[in-house]
Amino acid sequence: MAILNFNVAYSTTLEGSMNSPISSTVFAEDLENCSRCLTLVSSCWACLTTEQQVFSDPGLTSPVADGYYRVEYNAEDPNAIWHIVGGYPQPGGFYN
Repeated sequence: MAILNFNVAYSTTLEGSMNSPISSTVFAEDLENCSRCLTLVSSCWACLTTEQQVFSDPGLTSPVADGYYRVEYNAEDPNAIWHIVGGYPQPGGFYN
């Protein structure tokens, strides 16, 4: 099984995630949904699904804490944020 990893900023609030530095890494199983996102922004972050759990360890055993997780694609698209609860990205919880 392939594992995806993302360098993220974390906060319990949306606004806080935009002001927090990128300081940790989260992991998810690669469900092979990435090709479209890789073409657009060179990251699979936006192509995570709401059924795809996100973890704090590469062994995929510890779901991330509830909150907002931000990835920076590049200077033009600096804030790609998922609201994650119970380790799962939330429907309607992606901000770009």
